[in-house]
Amino acid sequence: MSSPAQVRSTDAIEALRASLLKFQQRVQTAVDVLDGELHRASNWVEHDRPAYWKQQTHDAEDAVHSAKLELERCLMMTVAGERPTCREQKAALEAAKVRRAYCQEKCESVRRWQRNFRHEQFEYDGRIGQLRRAMELDVPKAAALLQTILRRLEEYQIERPPESSLPSEPTAPTANHTSSIRQPASAATETATEPAIDQNNHLLTPDP
Repeated sequence: MSSPAQVRSTDAIEALRASLLKFQQRVQTAVDVLDGELHRASNWVEHDRPAYWKQQTHDAEDAVHSAKLELERCLMMTVAGERPTCREQKAALEAAKVRRAYCQEKCESVRRWQRNFRHEQFEYDGRIGQLRRAMELDVPKAAALLQTILRRLEEYQIERPPESSLPSEPTAPTANHTSSIRQPASAATETATEPAIDQNNHLLTPDP
């Protein structure tokens, strides 16, 4: 058998309900901020960086092609019957190749970042989903339950029966109307000493 609830203050229940709703608002605000940051990170990994390094790789390919043409023209030239060393053109071609390799490495890194990011985003969505459901379903249910409890307590206070009064003291039993009424002693004496008078208004004296 359950024991009766010991509710001593409805203000505490109302304070709990207010704190619960405040907590829900703060959590939702924090989740919204996280969603914004996640969206920006996703856009950076999925669109910004791939497009950037793709363009950089394309430019590096063009630079290598241009450096090769410059080197070939330099090697085809002759000065006083001798071919030039074309050191600058060779250095430019090597620098262009290094840049191309770097851009290609960055493209591969971006693809690796995308795989890792998608995996982490999947894990995040699964875990944050539980918190979302708690804030969207469980917390409103709890707040509504507390509100119902407060309403029922208020109704109980209004409809509570008044305290019963103490039983009245028993009254003395009344005398029966058929009981004889005792005359006072003085009246009985007067009746006994009153002289007797006959029909002719003669005083009758008792015999000695």
